[in-house]
Amino acid sequence: MQLRTEHRRRTPALIAFALSRCLTAAAAEFYVATDGNDAWSGRLPAPNAAKTDGPLATIARARDAVRATRAKGGDLPGPVNVVLRGGRYELAEPLVFTPADSGTEQAPVVYCAYEGEKPVVSGGARVAGWRKHDEHLWVAEVPWAVGREQPLCQLFVNGVRRVRARTPNVGVYAYTKRLTLTQGSYPQCLGMTVAAGDLQPWSAPGERVVCLFHNWVNSFNYVEKADWERRRLTFARPAGIFFLGPRVRYYVENAFEYLDAPGEWFLDRGKGELFYYPTEREDMTRVEVIAPALLQTLVRVVGEPELGLFVEHLTFRGLSFQHTDADLSRDYPHSVQGAHTQRGAFFATGMRHSTIEDCEFTRLGEHAVSLREACAWNSVRRCHVHDVGGGGIYLSEAAPARPEEALLTAHNTIDNNFLHDGGHLFRAGCGVFLGGRASYNAITHNEICDLSWIGVHMGWSWTGRAPAYTHHNEVAYNHIHHLGNGVLNDIGGIYTLGVSPGTVLHHNLIHDVARFERGLEGYGGWGIYLDAGSSEMRVENNVVYNTRDGGLHVHNFGYPYGDVIANNIFAYSGDGQLIRNAADEPEGNHVHLERNLVYNGNPKMLGGNNWKDGSKFTADRNCYWSEAGVPDFYGKEFAEWQAGGRDQHSLVADPGFVDAGARDFRLRPGSPALALGFQPIDVSTAGLYGPAAWCDLPKRVQHRPVEVAPPADRQRGAFADDFEDYEVGAMPDGGVAPEGDASVVVTDQAPASGHQCLAFTDAPGVTAWKPHWFARRPAGTGKVRLSCFVKLDPAQPAQADLEFRDWDMGAGNVKYATGPLLRFLPDGSLQAGDPPGTPGGVRLAEFPVGTWLRVEIELEEGEGKPKTYTARVGPLGGKLKTWADLPFRSEAFVSCTWVGLAGMGEAAGKFYVDDVRVGE
Repeated sequence: MQLRTEHRRRTPALIAFALSRCLTAAAAEFYVATDGNDAWSGRLPAPNAAKTDGPLATIARARDAVRATRAKGGDLPGPVNVVLRGGRYELAEPLVFTPADSGTEQAPVVYCAYEGEKPVVSGGARVAGWRKHDEHLWVAEVPWAVGREQPLCQLFVNGVRRVRARTPNVGVYAYTKRLTLTQGSYPQCLGMTVAAGDLQPWSAPGERVVCLFHNWVNSFNYVEKADWERRRLTFARPAGIFFLGPRVRYYVENAFEYLDAPGEWFLDRGKGELFYYPTEREDMTRVEVIAPALLQTLVRVVGEPELGLFVEHLTFRGLSFQHTDADLSRDYPHSVQGAHTQRGAFFATGMRHSTIEDCEFTRLGEHAVSLREACAWNSVRRCHVHDVGGGGIYLSEAAPARPEEALLTAHNTIDNNFLHDGGHLFRAGCGVFLGGRASYNAITHNEICDLSWIGVHMGWSWTGRAPAYTHHNEVAYNHIHHLGNGVLNDIGGIYTLGVSPGTVLHHNLIHDVARFERGLEGYGGWGIYLDAGSSEMRVENNVVYNTRDGGLHVHNFGYPYGDVIANNIFAYSGDGQLIRNAADEPEGNHVHLERNLVYNGNPKMLGGNNWKDGSKFTADRNCYWSEAGVPDFYGKEFAEWQAGGRDQHSLVADPGFVDAGARDFRLRPGSPALALGFQPIDVSTAGLYGPAAWCDLPKRVQHRPVEVAPPADRQRGAFADDFEDYEVGAMPDGGVAPEGDASVVVTDQAPASGHQCLAFTDAPGVTAWKPHWFARRPAGTGKVRLSCFVKLDPAQPAQADLEFRDWDMGAGNVKYATGPLLRFLPDGSLQAGDPPGTPGGVRLAEFPVGTWLRVEIELEEGEGKPKTYTARVGPLGGKLKTWADLPFRSEAFVSCTWVGLAGMGEAAGKFYVDDVRVGE
């Protein structure tokens, strides 16, 4: 197809030319050096003996000299080189290039390193004059920080990123007791309640910042007020949306009292004093300490595409860009996904036919490179991006305000870059990010690793029923690995959104994708992830292995259509290998899977919740194999799966890899996969190419360890809620969103104990199981005990069901088995609901309506355990009646993973619940 480029090993001669610096034969050449002088001509690489002429001192002055060269005749006389000698060039403000600084195809302008030297373009300021403050701390004056609008977010000591003082210290997180959320489909977080003992009270919040972890981003939140009696913090603005549940990770930073560990620092902006706790090996009389003084951006390329004015034919070669800070002000632009609102140290709009090559981007607060609107026909190649607060190379941002093709970020090549060790501040920073208007780009031969979220992100439209402006992109021959490291969720090595005709993902090598995991919490460590609305894409000849949750996830959300998954290898997943979720069925076919090798160490070939008969997907000529025995196809054996009309010519057979255990997925001669038409995949050239010193650079990287979260509770499966920490009227954790007049909210009306309880309001014409509240717990073996209080409203009693389920919700499964079920009927009678052979349930007793009842249930879970439970019920403060050996509703119930209460009547009514406790 026309889009694709050829991927060949470059010859040594070509490589040597590419890695040289300013080899362009120049009509004019200017030199810049740290010992230069902006009053000199800049025509000499070093000062002359008389110190009357020599190089310039600043890059800005050299840029102006190029402008002056142009001004004399209107055009440049020929190619122009600006050659930077080695050393550190501190910028007081970003270096700006406008259309007046353009070159031409015949006369490009090149900013490059002097041969064999390393110029560093820095936004940092050295901090000196350190003096002892106390036994552990040193302090230095930073007068430039006094009155500074932006907080200081980063500090580098001897080139190493250090930690702004925080609690708990690095490597540990606290967990909220619950979040304060707004109502609605996408609840905003307004604050949080902390667990007892996690934070010491403060008299005023000052500049403390709460770093809160959402599903797939983190946010930085200033505290407006603190109610220490209720341990509740209210944020200065909403923190954002999408959380796993009430108990999410956080830490608090930027307070002097948190400065308690080596490697931490704190800036008192009012006094202009910087405090630092040195490590054992740091001598504060000799260290180099650099604090970023510039925010976000070192180089700004500013075209005016709306007026047809572009910055063109510039090259930046062999430069190191370092020391920018992040914008973490009180109103910083929070990103809902992918840190898309953050900016690159190199930030361009309206830049065309330009090149960034052989450059380094490191010790940055946000991203390395941002190519925004109307950046086209540019190349970023052989760049090393590492130790950054955000991500790597970003092409466009969110959905375009104006979708004109002239404003697309298009026809750019991102090739042969090493992108790693990102997301130090903005944990969702991506290796390469294509946002809402990035088309006809090639993302090739990059090595991307050690990020907390996605390798390559593409798109910004969550539906297949609307036009999208990110399309015709090629993502090929990239080596993407060691992502997630236990921090975020919803991760893919390559991730896509929206309608994207002409987009092809091919010959990528993707492996070792992890995600956050804490008991039942966490999801989504996938290799290739076609998310909402992803349509008209082709995924072929990729090799994916060692993923937490699946080699491929095709999300049937947002009515996606027309995707083809062909000739890939998906191997070794911690869950199913092919994942499909949601049921937004398109008019045509969602996805076709053909000639894929699906191989797993467990029996699960398929995962998710929608491989159902009648759903719109097709599959054929695939080869399936499990090292663990008979493969499982969505709860079916292969013949039963085929009976649904899919995989009619597919096989269950060992594909004959050379050494699957060693992750060598070449095929041995005679592989049964070859008879299906499978074509062997060569990913030996995925990743970097060029000289050995460049290609071997990733081998020196020590990969980030996977962060392992502690158990969710001290006791497995323990749960307790007295509903005292909520605002009256709030929906509780575990509550299901209201429908019509049906709801479950916290109330202060006559609780069983304390001051608050839950009020369930049922209504006619709503979903049968609403209002609804539930709690989850991990499967296990042993005793399970529940206690709670239930009361039917005396004026308008409702039917209330208390139910225990064995339900694997983690896979999005809608199938479950019910164990104990107690039903409280509006007439005051109590039933054991619907055990086998007793339709309508077994009547146990009758209690006065409007009376608080104490309810206790006890069972034993695990294989081979009795299929019965014991119930005890009686009025608050009175004697409990006991019923033993009540049968489970379903004999398929093995373990209690879900406990819930629901209003199951058809008429309007109310009931109340208090003090729910589940334990062993």
